[in-house]
Amino acid sequence: MHFESTLVRDMTISESAQVPESKIEHVVAERFIICRMKNGEMRIVRLQIGLPLPVNGSAESWECDVALAGLYPGMPKVPGVDSFQCVNLAFGLIRQALERFMEGGGQVYWRDGSGPLGVMDLFS
Repeated sequence: MHFESTLVRDMTISESAQVPESKIEHVVAERFIICRMKNGEMRIVRLQIGLPLPVNGSAESWECDVALAGLYPGMPKVPGVDSFQCVNLAFGLIRQALERFMEGGGQVYWRDGSGPLGVMDLFS
């Protein structure tokens, strides 16, 4: 999958820019954004939350996968007491990761290149 050429504040994401691969088998929520690194590099980032599943068949322990592919590899599974808490905490983890990224000088744009965005734009 390739993105169309998009101009973002004098920075171009080429048509050959690769969309990061999904490593989550059952995705329940997904969004693509563009991240401008502190050094000016532009990256396509795939935000994903996986289907919450019970841990070892337990009704009291659940977990779901989270991905910020293209920005932070190897995100941990998010635990919870039920599927609802897992999804809620997964959104919180993504939000914290993007806040930290922006506090460090990174910028976030919509998939079409408009922005930059604040965290509230992504989560409201």
